[in-house]
Amino acid sequence: QSFEMDLSYLQVLEREKVLEVLRRDKQLRTVEEDRIRRMKCELQDLRRRGAKNFARQYGERTCARCQRPLGKFWNSGAVCCGCSHRICRRCRVGAENWKCTVCHVKIMSGEWFLEEKAKKFPLAKGYATRKNSCQNSPQCFLWIFRTLQTSVNLIVGM
Repeated sequence: QSFEMDLSYLQVLEREKVLEVLRRDKQLRTVEEDRIRRMKCELQDLRRRGAKNFARQYGERTCARCQRPLGKFWNSGAVCCGCSHRICRRCRVGAENWKCTVCHVKIMSGEWFLEEKAKKFPLAKGYATRKNSCQNSPQCFLWIFRTLQTSVNLIVGM
């Protein structure tokens, strides 16, 4: 959806400033899209390499990401506050609220938001888009606000 602005009523200097801001905005968006694309690739790679597969048998005391054995006293693993899997020291991020590397990348890339939104607002009959199922819904906006607020609190550690 393209949006054309009528800048004809502006002075030349004002017009140049507006266009400069728009160019800078486009550059920042491109950089951010590249960062998110790289993080999503990293997330797919982490999932491929390390997630436990339900078809295989695993010991009770193994890391959910790298499948290394966990000790009973040392490196016994910590439970990820995102996915609730037990994670070894190498596969977790954070000091207080542990997160596994997969959940950390999900948060940093925004992938968690799409997953939560899909759980809360499933597709109707398979052909409606997520956007349409949530569009103009006060419940959706309230849910988005609460989810963002909770996530910010988790990241900041409040």
